[in-house]
Amino acid sequence: LKAVGRLDMSTEGLILITNSGEYKRELELPSNKLHRTYRARVHGKMEPHKLKVLRTGAEIQGVRYQGMKVELERINQRRQSRGPSTNTWLRLTCVEGKNRIIRKVLEALGLTVNRLIRISYGDYSLKHLPPGMMLPVKMKPLKSHKARGKMKTIPYEQVKGEKTKEDAKAAPVAWVSARSTTSR
Repeated sequence: LKAVGRLDMSTEGLILITNSGEYKRELELPSNKLHRTYRARVHGKMEPHKLKVLRTGAEIQGVRYQGMKVELERINQRRQSRGPSTNTWLRLTCVEGKNRIIRKVLEALGLTVNRLIRISYGDYSLKHLPPGMMLPVKMKPLKSHKARGKMKTIPYEQVKGEKTKEDAKAAPVAWVSARSTTSR
């Protein structure tokens, strides 16, 4: 049996296991641009310029990281008696499979990842599967995966729902399906 992708010791979540080395390789190839989605709880102040870096990409220690789709899920409000919490939950989607990509990029921004959960890989998703449970799924041909494609940034004026000037500085990411790029 072969695991698709890797999770380090302090990361939890979806692990795909297959008996096909060819299928494993196909899922992992960077050129196939399968979306990998994570939930991350980060400690540190989340600021608009940090969101911009996450969305547009960065070079860290000589390695270039592509932009990611980033959503703020929530800012922890539990510690109101001692002041506001500095923990924030993010949902990040990337197409690269570089080693410890989420942790390295967030660390470079001064944020400490104190929990990281992979919730989807391509069209395979945890949904409401409880921790520790396994579920057999059918092999899905790579070309039929909907959660794949390259990213491009889009101008702020085309984005709906982001209302502040700080958000305007951080152009969000749009997904481009593999089908639309082959027709050009």
